[in-house]
Amino acid sequence: MNFRRLQALRAVIESGSVTEAAGLMNLTQSGVSRLIAALEDDVGFAIFERRRGRLQITARGEAFFREVEPLLAGIDQLAPIAEEIRTDRFARLRLVALNSQMHGLVPLALTRFSRAHPTAAVTLTMRSRRELIHWTAGQQFDLGLAALPVEQPALHVEPFIGFPVVVALPPGHRLADRAGVPVGDLAGEPLISLDPFGLFEPGVRGRFLSAGVEPRVKFETTSMLLAGQLVAQGLGIAMIDPFVANTLRPHGIEIRPLVPALTYEYGLIWPAGRSRSPLALSFAACAAEVAETLAAPWRL
Repeated sequence: MNFRRLQALRAVIESGSVTEAAGLMNLTQSGVSRLIAALEDDVGFAIFERRRGRLQITARGEAFFREVEPLLAGIDQLAPIAEEIRTDRFARLRLVALNSQMHGLVPLALTRFSRAHPTAAVTLTMRSRRELIHWTAGQQFDLGLAALPVEQPALHVEPFIGFPVVVALPPGHRLADRAGVPVGDLAGEPLISLDPFGLFEPGVRGRFLSAGVEPRVKFETTSMLLAGQLVAQGLGIAMIDPFVANTLRPHGIEIRPLVPALTYEYGLIWPAGRSRSPLALSFAACAAEVAETLAAPWRL
């Protein structure tokens, strides 16, 4: 159905006459009349009837216009919506990340990102590492943060920060006066361990093995944040990333680098075959800047 004919219908109804409608549409009266006549041919019934020299909408015409009016209103919004999208005023960023990143790095990166994009909406989804790789292959997101390596053909992968593991110590711990904490000095200490099947923990346990130290695991959790919170309660020590550690410093925990250093990488992921949106690129830059600031003090 011809859109211009529908516009003519609305113009006549809203203005009350063909003459006024012609002025609104920058057409002649005969031009508007032809559009209305063609529309009546399209729908197969009379939309207007003339009474005493004036047009009056028919019952069918009124019922038809009630259905058409919302569609026309929606079409009217296309131009302003396009402008809002062009200027990022009507934009949404869908982020997915590990729980450790959501609790540590992402909030700080979003603070910086929101200053640059105050009207952008952000959707946050938190996944475990095992869930993340399979879930993101469905392309239900714009940008993800993951611990590397990630081997998934359906995803683009780009490293954005390398960081050292840090040791989180309870307030007043005997090792808090050290510049760094050698693995050998952790013998006999109660440990709060992360998921033994995750990416992070095997490297930590490898350091203990190399130093000939048998770890004394008191608690085991899949949450890096919870591990740090248990440290703050004086229940043991934990090896965590510097980003979660930073969020727990107000709780009095002490942070020291592990000696010898144990480093990992976090990377950005996004669906293969798609370019990153301006919002995704902006958030990636914010995350990289924040991550470097927090990681730098702990590199030996």
